[in-house]
Amino acid sequence: MAPNDPQPISTPRRSRSLSKWFWTLCLLAIATLFISRQVIYETDHQIANLAGILWGIIAFLMGVIALWLSRSIALKWKLALSALPLFALGAFYLCFEYTGVTGEVLPNFRLRSFLRSKPSVRPQRPEIQEASIPAELKSHRFSQFFGNDRSGIVDEPLFSMAWDLKLPTLVWRRPIGDGWSGFAVAQGIALTLEQIEQDEVLSAMSLSNGETLWRVQRPGRHYHPMGGLGPRSTPTIVNYKDQTLVVALTATGHLLCVELQTGSVRWERQLLEDSKTNQADFELAVNWGRAASPLVHKDRVIVPLGGAQNQIASSLMACSLDDGTVLWTQGKSQISYASPVVMSIHGVEQIVSVNEGDVTGHAWEDGQVLWTSPWPSNSNGAACASQPILIEADKILVGKGYSQGSKLFQVDLATEQTPKVQPDDSAWSTQDVWSVNKILKTKFTSSIYHDGKLFALSDGILECVDPADGSRIWRGQRYGQGQTLIVNGTLLVSSEDGRIVAVDPKSGKPIAEMNVLEGITWNTCAVAGPYLLVRNGSEAVCLTAPAISK
Repeated sequence: MAPNDPQPISTPRRSRSLSKWFWTLCLLAIATLFISRQVIYETDHQIANLAGILWGIIAFLMGVIALWLSRSIALKWKLALSALPLFALGAFYLCFEYTGVTGEVLPNFRLRSFLRSKPSVRPQRPEIQEASIPAELKSHRFSQFFGNDRSGIVDEPLFSMAWDLKLPTLVWRRPIGDGWSGFAVAQGIALTLEQIEQDEVLSAMSLSNGETLWRVQRPGRHYHPMGGLGPRSTPTIVNYKDQTLVVALTATGHLLCVELQTGSVRWERQLLEDSKTNQADFELAVNWGRAASPLVHKDRVIVPLGGAQNQIASSLMACSLDDGTVLWTQGKSQISYASPVVMSIHGVEQIVSVNEGDVTGHAWEDGQVLWTSPWPSNSNGAACASQPILIEADKILVGKGYSQGSKLFQVDLATEQTPKVQPDDSAWSTQDVWSVNKILKTKFTSSIYHDGKLFALSDGILECVDPADGSRIWRGQRYGQGQTLIVNGTLLVSSEDGRIVAVDPKSGKPIAEMNVLEGITWNTCAVAGPYLLVRNGSEAVCLTAPAISK
């Protein structure tokens, strides 16, 4: 080698140089993790969490590579530091079990069964007995999803929301099968849907003690890694021709009409057959199963129908409440996860349906599509699960998560309705009033319109919004992707982590709260008389909060 030739860089020096580069990349990844979460969090918590997980993995890998390239750390320390995360993961796995992901795509865990206290198992009766239901319970009613009129507003004089004076007390607690169904209550009977092994089950329980009164089981199992296992919708209870009936829809399409007192099946349909598809093909288009709670009004049942990708049978189907006969099918849009609602707009009774990609108004008699308002969503991705909310007489609010927020649109009628003439679709039109992507991001829940204001969990944070222009009035605390009701003028929040919270609607400040359930809780709650029913995918709880005498 000539004296002036460049000297080769030694292997140790090159290793040290690479090690510094990887340490720098590790620090940059950590900085990007925090910055990206702060920047994205206001837009969408789910995307912010995914970004955080991605940059966390990159930072960890860069750190491991830098560690092994470092010449200043002895081999035994490299082995020890590399093995430490594996030992930590092993210990965590021994103590905790995976229960699914939260509404913001964060993994959720709970202590394994041998570390938890075992829940009490109550006896289950195969047949209902009239004497088992106290007479004083029979008038309490919460007949369907989101309350008796699907507004999310409950006026119940027997129930107290003054939890700062006295918290609700436990009536009963029992294990329950998987699923995100809520409770419906009538005649002292609480109904819900649950997964029991390979069957989807409509279960009736005594409101007084939680005992099983009857069950209707049908083979079916819906599971998605992001959405969990079991039925999603809440049963609907209706008084019809001197009978009290229950209509329920499972995640795999069993539509059941049964008698409340006995559980006897009056009629049933399978929506996969009605839509001429199968479960595998249907769930490619509608990933998280059927979640709509049946709409029962007058003499008929309305449910979203849908179908396989590019083979949609119809948006809605109407069946006779008497025998399940199909009365009409209408609409061309794929279904979403919202439930149909009856609204009177310009004096015309119609069904409003939030679908994949739009919102439609349907004539009650024949299901004809009267008007359509665009509302982008994908039932196999950025899905819509929120109810349409009627504001004043002719405005409708729709909302969703995935950075989309909410919009308010107005429904116009060009001609006045006469008593004998139903306006056709050419007379109707819609126009957007406002659309704001930073408010009312209702991913798993719905907004509530009360006292001239809108209330909702927006990307997990409770907020109040002015419906006039979509401006935020206040922002409260974070409760995750839970559910809300307004009970006797006070906000009742069922948080994703299993708490129930009473919140002042004027300020958004908590009045009182208590821990009720363990694990992810996406289910809606029910208030009937002095009772509050809450559940998740493993446990059901009945609490009582009797009105306080003045």
